[in-house]
Amino acid sequence: MRVPRLYLDAPLAAGSEIELPRDRAHYLRHVLRLPEGAELVLFDGSRPLSFPARLRLKGKQARVEILSEQANSLESPLDSHLLQAVGKADALDWLVQKATELGLRHLALFNSERTQTPLRGSRLDKKRAHWHAVAASACEQCGRSVLPAIEILPDLDAALASAPEGLRLMLDFEGQPLQALAATADTAVSCLVGPEGGFSATEIEKVRGAGFAGWRLGPRVLRMETAATAALTLLQQRFGDLS
Repeated sequence: MRVPRLYLDAPLAAGSEIELPRDRAHYLRHVLRLPEGAELVLFDGSRPLSFPARLRLKGKQARVEILSEQANSLESPLDSHLLQAVGKADALDWLVQKATELGLRHLALFNSERTQTPLRGSRLDKKRAHWHAVAASACEQCGRSVLPAIEILPDLDAALASAPEGLRLMLDFEGQPLQALAATADTAVSCLVGPEGGFSATEIEKVRGAGFAGWRLGPRVLRMETAATAALTLLQQRFGDLS
């Protein structure tokens, strides 16, 4: 039986004992139905480390005894950055989950001119916390110990400014195949994906001015989340650890 993995937003160290938050305790006791002394693996989302632990139950209280610290080698060598225009909420949930599984390091979500429901005001903190939880759950499932950084930015200008130096790509039907754009990627790779309605002409001009090359995935029109996931898969196959 696979040992459960659990994300904890807390300092973790071998030899320590931590009382679990109510939601985490409920998950282990009533969803997974783990007994006293059950083995599990903890991670804090910020370091490529895993912490084998043992569950301790006493009444309604649940604690974890951290037994050791181990290196986790499942992080991708590719420094990948996805700049994604905000789209439908369910599509973004799916995208955050799959991008995390594919080893994404940084996700910048931003409002574009054609975003139908922009993220602003009080919705930002709630959405950020929600997507953080989606990414944490995906890490628990896939074996990663480092959560991708997730930003919600106001507009395209901020998203372009967040892209590090390196290979910069924009999904574009007028672009070229990946093989024609770069033979190697020894630095960061940023991939820009538009909303359901695509970018405006003004936005495309800004993107090209920021040094993004057009990348054509194929002949079919893909949904936003499909295009982003396909792009990340191809980048990981070409430059990362998918073979």
